[in-house]
Amino acid sequence: MSIGSKKSVNDVVKPYKALYRGEDKWTGTVSDKALNDLLGTFEGWEYIDLVLENNDLSANELNELVRADNHLTIFFSGEVPFSLFNVIFPFTHNDLPETAFSQIIIDWNNYNNKELQLFFVSANNTILYRSQVNIPNTNQFLEKVIEPSKKFSEYEEIKRDEIPSLYVTNDKIESVKYTYLIEDISPDLFRNALFIDPNFVERSNVEGKNEEKYTDGMSEMIVDKDRKLLTYVYPAAESSNRVPPSKILNDSFEFINEHGGLTADYRFVRMDTTKNRVDYQLFLQGFPVYSDQTDTRITTIWGNERIFRYMRPYYSLDEDILSEKETKELPSGKEIIEKVREMNHIAFSEVDEIAVGYYLTRYDNQILFTLEQNWFLLHNGSWTRLTPEMLGGVENGLE
Repeated sequence: MSIGSKKSVNDVVKPYKALYRGEDKWTGTVSDKALNDLLGTFEGWEYIDLVLENNDLSANELNELVRADNHLTIFFSGEVPFSLFNVIFPFTHNDLPETAFSQIIIDWNNYNNKELQLFFVSANNTILYRSQVNIPNTNQFLEKVIEPSKKFSEYEEIKRDEIPSLYVTNDKIESVKYTYLIEDISPDLFRNALFIDPNFVERSNVEGKNEEKYTDGMSEMIVDKDRKLLTYVYPAAESSNRVPPSKILNDSFEFINEHGGLTADYRFVRMDTTKNRVDYQLFLQGFPVYSDQTDTRITTIWGNERIFRYMRPYYSLDEDILSEKETKELPSGKEIIEKVREMNHIAFSEVDEIAVGYYLTRYDNQILFTLEQNWFLLHNGSWTRLTPEMLGGVENGLE
């Protein structure tokens, strides 16, 4: 039984930012449409000679590569295995390394000769692979890749000693606060999809909690009605054996997709190979959604040849209420950087990224969610919403 529609790998493995360095200035975009258009131009390219360029890349070397003239850097939230990228955009040979990348840097200095140099940054920004691309049409590359960048927002490089730079927009951001009616996806649909024989599954209430338990004696599913989350576990599959990154991500995606579990715009954002874990983040209009009142991620932990643990929301954003929309202005990235530098409880050198996302809150009636844009920072693998209290009282709608 399929709960939702099936997706393709291209729907869930997407970049979140593109950054251009040309004519001695930075421009960039996080626009969903612009990034989709950019990826669309990759189709038909022939990737040649993927070779290891540097297996001990320093932060300064990475920064120099990104800031070189006529370079485009595409940022991904998680490390994308080469073999999976090969499914989307084929290399000319199949002998690809069992590793992953989080950034693609495109050197277009020789595009007039129909030649590009591509660099793939992987393994916590310390390994660099290089590939050559022969593009079929230079005019199309100019029109679809280079020219649009001249209309993108201006960005600024935030340099830091001996660590990767941060890149933020100089423009203030106009954002819209949305109010959505939500709809529950019946947990019975997940019961029918996840258990080997749903006819043998028994349901009971968990004493003292607003939870229900489904079990067939071999596996169980706990439904948290307050947070609208469910957790499925198959204990016999628990394993400490590490699975190759490409297999973890592929098996995880196929498992969820098989029952139509990607019920909204969920995107791959993180993989922990030490735990065989893969996370998919909820996105709205190209921005990630975070909350401390419910979960906005789908998480899988792969076990012995099958799923071991599966955690996810069972709500869906059904309809936005037009009359409840509110518009506000967020500070620019540059303004936020100045405030973050002054924070006492998080060292600026330990900030891995700063980006805009939606913060989800729930009404008491449980059927309405609000989603409001805020600035977030990535620190120790977790995203933190930047509130006025944390930033020393900065206004402009940050709550």
